[in-house]
Amino acid sequence: MGGIRRGNRGYNPMKLRGRALMLLLPFLASSAIADYKQAVAYYMQGRYDKAIQELKPDLDQNPDWEFGHRLAGLSYLKLKNNALAISSLTRAVTLKSKAFSTYLGLGQAYFNMQRYESCVDALNQGEPFLATEKEPEKEKYKLQQLRGYANYQLQKFNEAVNDLQAAIRITGTEWADYSQLGISFYNLKRDDEAIQALQKALALKAGHTITAEYLAKAYFRRGISALSAKQYDQALDFLRKARDYNPKDGFVYYNMAEALIFQKNFSEAEKSLNQALEIMPRSAEVFQRLGLVYEKQKKCPSPARRRDQGTSTVQLPQRELYSDPTM
Repeated sequence: MGGIRRGNRGYNPMKLRGRALMLLLPFLASSAIADYKQAVAYYMQGRYDKAIQELKPDLDQNPDWEFGHRLAGLSYLKLKNNALAISSLTRAVTLKSKAFSTYLGLGQAYFNMQRYESCVDALNQGEPFLATEKEPEKEKYKLQQLRGYANYQLQKFNEAVNDLQAAIRITGTEWADYSQLGISFYNLKRDDEAIQALQKALALKAGHTITAEYLAKAYFRRGISALSAKQYDQALDFLRKARDYNPKDGFVYYNMAEALIFQKNFSEAEKSLNQALEIMPRSAEVFQRLGLVYEKQKKCPSPARRRDQGTSTVQLPQRELYSDPTM
């Protein structure tokens, strides 16, 4: 299945782990605040280890205390101890927790450990409890964003699109939402939608390498489609945009030359082929096309070019488009 790079599916999940969703405290009942004020205070202060220490004696005496397991699990999650977070939050689920934060926290811990199926399952289980939240739309965004990211990692791109589009309708300010949406569209071969989403991602985070590479790939595929349909002006427009976003892709320059050759613009085709040759110096196909444009212009290649051509090793059918092999 296609992915985020040629031979690479996507974002490094370690980067995603570093941006864990904020888990507020909509789970606190008034009696819990009164009885366990110190543990809650420690949590609110960001002293999560102290909150856990405060909870442990009571959890030892009362292992069926759902709130205690929930708060301990969320504290472990804040400390990046995902294994213990899963253990405590799973116990809260077993005790029939009705707090959405239990399931969101559990989903985040599973995501951090790259257990994406379990992440989706936890979020699906907690979704019915969204209605009881003080800010249900805010929590719904967190669920749909995280589930979209998990489905993306699972290469379930249709599901990722559905969740990320819904998340963006609530809060459309997160560049990564648009980037993963665009790459999901790309993998579904929905290139126009991919281009739109990826351009939005770059508008929010200029220069992001993977996003730019995928935008180039989407334009490249549109260019190849137009070239196959003999729409040479349109093909050049798309391929030039692909070049702008990824100027190190030799396939782009080669196919630009193909369109220019069909337009009988041999001098510009020669320039594109020379650029392709700089990136792919041992491509027999590029040398073949250079020979063609030299012949059309009644030019002779330099001795160095003839010598290079004699040592090229990459052999491809003469009239086959030299396109991205991962498509």
